[in-house]
Amino acid sequence: MANKLLKPLMSLRFTLLLLSLLGVMFLLGLWIPQRSMVPEALYSQWKLHHPALVGVFEALGFVSIYTSWIMLGLWAFFFINLSLVMWQRLPLIKKRIALPEARLFDPSASPGYPFHASFRLPEEITGATLLSSLRARGYAIVGGENGFYGVKNRLSPIAFGLFHLSFFLILLGGLMSVYTKFAGVLELAQGEVFQGDVASYVPTPQLPKIGTPPKATFTVASIAPQMTNGTPTGLKVQLVDGHGATHEADVNRPYKVDSSSFLVTNVGPAPLFVVRDRSGREIDGAYMKLHVMGGKEDVFSLAGFHFRAHFYPDYFLKDGLPATRSREFKNPAFSISAERDGKTVAQGVVPPKGALAFADYQLVLKDLPYWVSFSVFKEHGVPIIFAGFAVASLAVVWRFLLYRREIVGAVREENGERHLVVAGRSEFYKSLAEDEFTILFTKLSAKSGRANT
Repeated sequence: MANKLLKPLMSLRFTLLLLSLLGVMFLLGLWIPQRSMVPEALYSQWKLHHPALVGVFEALGFVSIYTSWIMLGLWAFFFINLSLVMWQRLPLIKKRIALPEARLFDPSASPGYPFHASFRLPEEITGATLLSSLRARGYAIVGGENGFYGVKNRLSPIAFGLFHLSFFLILLGGLMSVYTKFAGVLELAQGEVFQGDVASYVPTPQLPKIGTPPKATFTVASIAPQMTNGTPTGLKVQLVDGHGATHEADVNRPYKVDSSSFLVTNVGPAPLFVVRDRSGREIDGAYMKLHVMGGKEDVFSLAGFHFRAHFYPDYFLKDGLPATRSREFKNPAFSISAERDGKTVAQGVVPPKGALAFADYQLVLKDLPYWVSFSVFKEHGVPIIFAGFAVASLAVVWRFLLYRREIVGAVREENGERHLVVAGRSEFYKSLAEDEFTILFTKLSAKSGRANT
């Protein structure tokens, strides 16, 4: 009964049907607007103008087609089909690695064996000695001197099964990566705490279709750009997790937690600017994560004024204009333009602890820590993909380097002389294998033995 139910699930027709239906679903995903990819306002407008159509799509799950019950069901059947096909091949592999006595046949009339030869044996070489020497060279032998069958690398058919397993693992890992992938960018200043909330990412991250965003809590304890002769060579960031443990991350070594990687990608100044009135009272202020590295301009607002900022890591005056000697943070300073209603009201250079006077106020640079950006990735399928490629590599090496060789042979009396009559074949490299057989049996058939082919 079970075989009748499983037989259709492992058929080639069922495999082709599943592949066709999966292809159709992917094409529909390109044609039907997906809710996660369309702004909410546009989606609502589409639903308002086509309520019946959108209602059908929502009922079938086609507006989130890649995680719909139909798509997940098709993938489930596909993996069941693939698993059953692999299971179906196990008896074939088992049959190929067996050594049945039925394979003992006449080597001089053996079908499918391109190598045939006869070697004269001296008196001192017995059949037992010959078979023992073949076993020492890696051949599994059944039979005796009157007729034997041998295989070298008898287990190589297992590599065929491993290759199918690797395909299964790579596909499974790829699907897990697609459905569990999270990708986002974090920008955190020194001393800032990250508690895993999605709102902290800039811009909105790519959320996983299945699973959750990274569950991580840490504080950026320190940010230390590494410079060599004025050229950035590294970026060391110390993080303190929720348990008080210290971790270090840099551009080549991500911080890993909850199957997630936090990779340091960029650094910039995060100055604390405050606005004081004429009496010296602070009326506004904030840490600003400014994107001003490499000569870029950034804009921020305080107390109703807009400020345009340029950053000079190693400030000096060149021909009366602000410039930087290097990208090393030796003498940092900002060139600030204060604007109101589109008009510039003041302009000047502001170093740490310095100030820019404008209207009846002052813009003071109270502190100058750094901010750092992290590229954040989370996906559960990558280790499975690596395992699949490792299994595939093992299977290919095993299959093509440790390839299977078969021999049949017998010791016979001819004109008062003993001869070893053999036939051989290999899965690959037939010419090389015939040379190998010739050298092997020439050595085994004694010092003065001659081959007659």
